[in-house]
Amino acid sequence: MYFAILDVLGHRKQDIDIILLTIKKLSLLFLSILFVSLISKGDEEKSSLWSLAYPKEPIIPKVTNEKWVKNSIDHFILKKIEDQKLEPTQRAKKDKLVRRAYLDLLGIPPTLDEVKIFNEDRSSRAWEKLIEQLLSSPRYGERWGRHWLDVARYSDTNGMDENIAHPEAYRYRDYVIKSFNQDKPFNQFIIEQLAGDLLPAENLTKKRDQNIATGFLSVGPKMLACDDPDKMRRDIVDEQLDTTGRAFMGMTFGCARCHDHKFDPISIEDYYGLAGIFMSTKTLTKYSVVAELHHFDMSTEEEKEKRKQISNIEKKKSEKGISEENKKKFEEEISMLKKNLNAPFEIMAVTEYPTKDLRVHLRGDYQTLGDTVPRRLPTALAGLTQPQMPSSQSGRIELARWIASDRNPLTARVIVNRIWRWHFGRGIVPTTDNYGELGEKPTHPELLDHLALNFIHSNWSIKSLHRLIMQSKTYQQSAYAKESLKKSDPDNTLFARWKIRRLESESLRDSILSKSDLIDFNGGGTMMDAKKHKYANRGKLKEHIKSNKRTIYLPVMRSSGYEGQNAFDFPDPSMINGNRNSSTVTPQALFLMNSELIHRSSKAIADLIFSKFPDKTIEEKAKWLISHLLCREAHNKEINTAISFIKSYAEKDEKAAWSGLARGLLASNEFLYIE
Repeated sequence: MYFAILDVLGHRKQDIDIILLTIKKLSLLFLSILFVSLISKGDEEKSSLWSLAYPKEPIIPKVTNEKWVKNSIDHFILKKIEDQKLEPTQRAKKDKLVRRAYLDLLGIPPTLDEVKIFNEDRSSRAWEKLIEQLLSSPRYGERWGRHWLDVARYSDTNGMDENIAHPEAYRYRDYVIKSFNQDKPFNQFIIEQLAGDLLPAENLTKKRDQNIATGFLSVGPKMLACDDPDKMRRDIVDEQLDTTGRAFMGMTFGCARCHDHKFDPISIEDYYGLAGIFMSTKTLTKYSVVAELHHFDMSTEEEKEKRKQISNIEKKKSEKGISEENKKKFEEEISMLKKNLNAPFEIMAVTEYPTKDLRVHLRGDYQTLGDTVPRRLPTALAGLTQPQMPSSQSGRIELARWIASDRNPLTARVIVNRIWRWHFGRGIVPTTDNYGELGEKPTHPELLDHLALNFIHSNWSIKSLHRLIMQSKTYQQSAYAKESLKKSDPDNTLFARWKIRRLESESLRDSILSKSDLIDFNGGGTMMDAKKHKYANRGKLKEHIKSNKRTIYLPVMRSSGYEGQNAFDFPDPSMINGNRNSSTVTPQALFLMNSELIHRSSKAIADLIFSKFPDKTIEEKAKWLISHLLCREAHNKEINTAISFIKSYAEKDEKAAWSGLARGLLASNEFLYIE
């Protein structure tokens, strides 16, 4: 019937839009009546979608093998295992556990001394003490901050059509690292990233941190050469809105830009209610080609005043008719003012625009408009009782507080599932960035709710969640399991064993540098030398990768990657990624045989052997090298193989022989994988 009407009307655009708008209004009327009836049944029944029901504290299930259980996590995991008439695996050996813990929490393997200390600690609290030691290390924030940067689609350049440098983006990266090290409550972490510039601050340091945090909204990719400023602005809003929804709530709001979400209870009106919040937020200062991002100068007032004085004096100095004597006097004044004057403390972040409620864009076209939707939260998620959006502010603070609320059914679930996935390689909800109808359902829904509520009650502490997870028997299981278990649960959905997984690209590079004693642990700051609004130099990548700094401190360039990083599945920084791939492809082997990093590091390891053990036998050196790189005692067979290898090449170049042996061990599965 609809198409018959269009045929009669001759498919005129304005008539089609009228029909669409009429159908939309009738549909919304029906949906509103239905929604109100659902609301009357209680908040927990707002939608049939499991993730929109508020978590309820489940009863801790009873299990048969009580001796295996260490904490509440184990009850939920073991119950599912026992229901399948299966058994979990035994506890991993101590040398496996200590290496697992270091790589998991710090992203670098332990030294031989650190392995020895843990192995010789026979106290009942040895594992607990190790976890606390690692959580207090500054290396922890570098490792777990990188996980969040995947979600935040962090990059030091824009990429896309105009690869403009983001020379201040590193401040957001350093803020993330510091936040993880401080164990900042995650709800506060959310609010600062979405609306830190609107929060009160007791001092300049706090104010800087909170403004830097909103770099979350700035670092995303943008089409800066778009010749339609209105479209550009709306595209930026769409990217910010969709990233916010997926990063914090696992919901794909961006799907409702052109029409009601096809699967999830998000209407096009919900989309434009949220879009109005971001349209009232200033991300760019120039929307013409090539667009420019907004920056803050957060220098001290004294520094700003000095620069103002310098500017005035320089103007006087350049005036016509100024005598050489006066010019010299002005130069001396400028020199005195510049003495001990820091460079401007600039940050790339958002601020406020005049508030703007949007009209619905029919089919996503901003030139074909429907009804105005006041700035608001999605009704299916937030309910009919909405926070009052201020007339003088964007509404970002209201949005941020709602996302970070204890009563939001999604937020705590999403982050605890992310933490679980980063520990185990698989989430309780496998689709970490999608909790909608197209996402997968949780394998252990009661455990997910239990962890979410425990997380909230622990003041949204990520370190507390680490402790709970890592102190469980589930986490400490061995990777070696009975064939019956592997056959019954090949994908380890029951978490009945430890799933061996490959190191991420950053941890692999950092581990190689660490074991070759080359790594530079001086963190923070930037290696970018391009100015703001200027093009990034891709040629600098080869220089950056030669640095010995931890990989997290190397600039990330969209549209370009470092040697080896892409081969080992470094994610596309143009989009959020809370669930990295882990492939096995030929370029990985080639990198481990022929890359500059491997040659440089294996040579450094050979130099270490000769400097540390000048008088040791080949057997003693081989034993040390194997133990050093693999974090365990060397076996006799391995030692004998190493001796044979060294002897067969030592006559030509003994140091090159040891370098070759080191290279082989660095390329071994035991080095590449977390077991």
